[in-house]
Amino acid sequence: MTQRLITLRAVVVLICIVVLARLFQLQIIEGRHNRRLADENRIRIVRRLASRGNIYDRNGRLLAGSRPAFSVSVVPAEIEVVGRDDPAKALAELLDIPHEDIRRALDTPDTSSHDAVTLVRDASPRVVAQLEEHSLYLSGVTLLADAVRDYPCGNLAAHVLGYVREINSDELALPENAGYRPLDLIGKAGVEKTSESILCGIDGGDQIEVDARGRRVRTLGTKAPSAGNSIRLTLDLDLQRAAEEALENRPGSVVVLNPWTGEVLALANSPSYDPNVFIGSISPDDWDRISGPNHPQHNRATTAQYPPGSLFKIITAAAALESGSVNTSEWFNCRGIYRIGSWGLRCWKRDGHGEVSFTQGFAKSCNVMFATLGRRVGAERLAEMAKQFGLGAQTGIDLPEEASGLVPTPEWKQSKRNKPWYPGDTPQMAVGQGDCLVTPIQIARQISVVANGGMLVQPHVLLTTDGDRGQTNSNSRPVGLRPSTIAALRAGMESVVAPGGTAASIATDRYPIAGKTGTAQVTGGDPHAWFAGYAPSDRPQLVVVVVVEYGGSGSEIAAPIARHIFDTALLAPEKRPKWRRLDNSLRPGTHG
Repeated sequence: MTQRLITLRAVVVLICIVVLARLFQLQIIEGRHNRRLADENRIRIVRRLASRGNIYDRNGRLLAGSRPAFSVSVVPAEIEVVGRDDPAKALAELLDIPHEDIRRALDTPDTSSHDAVTLVRDASPRVVAQLEEHSLYLSGVTLLADAVRDYPCGNLAAHVLGYVREINSDELALPENAGYRPLDLIGKAGVEKTSESILCGIDGGDQIEVDARGRRVRTLGTKAPSAGNSIRLTLDLDLQRAAEEALENRPGSVVVLNPWTGEVLALANSPSYDPNVFIGSISPDDWDRISGPNHPQHNRATTAQYPPGSLFKIITAAAALESGSVNTSEWFNCRGIYRIGSWGLRCWKRDGHGEVSFTQGFAKSCNVMFATLGRRVGAERLAEMAKQFGLGAQTGIDLPEEASGLVPTPEWKQSKRNKPWYPGDTPQMAVGQGDCLVTPIQIARQISVVANGGMLVQPHVLLTTDGDRGQTNSNSRPVGLRPSTIAALRAGMESVVAPGGTAASIATDRYPIAGKTGTAQVTGGDPHAWFAGYAPSDRPQLVVVVVVEYGGSGSEIAAPIARHIFDTALLAPEKRPKWRRLDNSLRPGTHG
């Protein structure tokens, strides 16, 4: 009996020692770790996202802001729907989003299962009502009052503004995005992207205590979010609206530039898209529209590369004048074709212009005259002058993407095409055909050189940041043209919008216009229609560049669009003619 009692006591003592040892391990050795786990199960940090800064036009009119909305977030470790084996599938039915999207969000790498994950931004009233109705059966699901990006003008200036969307893994890996977490919003295009560090705010949050079902019991502390800074753009909403109205959904682009400062007053592309589409889940129909074959997200003004057509004749004239290959009193005989041996380059007027002076040849866009000048100057000088005007290089505009264009040379052709520079290549280049490629923003800068007397400006869209001045014109530089060359180019462009000129139809007695039309031949379609000019020609205030893809004649299609924009900028509202829809048919004998 005594032995059994001793054994029993020994067992009890041993059990007590094991229990005390385990308690010591849990409380002392692993105490800090276990307390952290307990807090993670009891205390949550609910992020409150900061509102992005607003975006205004130059006159303070709102282009992008934030509006109140509801968002739905979940804690993956606590998500539960009473009566359902697959909570993700049940949530998909409640939230009206694909089951795969929820599963993907819940399985996002680099996030803890105790971190809240946003499933829906800008939840619809029906979704909000359903969540409230089923709240007793949901665990780990939170409905939060939030703010989402809003573009009140819809697709107006979409390619300048851009849009915001969830950050991706490649963006997360960039050093400048070190403070972002998976599923955070970030600027993806336009100034939303280039000004991300200005527009994004500092997130706040609530430290809350939750019950076993993940429902809020009390708030332990709050840090208010700090909204991002606002910016003001160089855009003029009236000019932007006029440009998009006149494009009439035709594929193409319009650029309006202040020739003295480089401020972009309007930048329109067609087709366009509504950046509001990117706020929530994108429906298949919306995705088809924004990713269609016409590339509505494509910023044609800065990245589309077109043959310049007759707009290059300004370069040819400048090179001939600077090199002394021509003077403004010289006359030329156009018989409808320029010949080099058996090869010939036709003038757009098949029976020829006859005897024309330098200025008349400019006004009539005579191919024979400009082919003659190009041959005198030579390919190298043409290319050098084109580069002086900023062609073949990015303008440096403060938008995310920009193409460089192409100024061909004999060396380039031999290197890239493994072909020699033929005698006919130079006159073709002189009239804007062949391999030369330009962007609309480059042409706007080229025309500004003539308008402002010889300075190459840097285009920009950022004007101010919450009172601080944005980019100035400190990056402008002289092209190096003689005053007599500038004067001759101005006279030539003024003659284009005068009786007998290719753009005489847009002349007005309310203000003088200088310009140049262009009809750029392309393979497999009608020519691209160009117009580039400035007004008033005696004291330039704005440069307007228009390109309509496969539009046909620059004088018939592009020039009237420019006139509408000039009217909007220079006339009082009550004196502006209303825009009338263009007739896309060409009249015989017209040319750009």
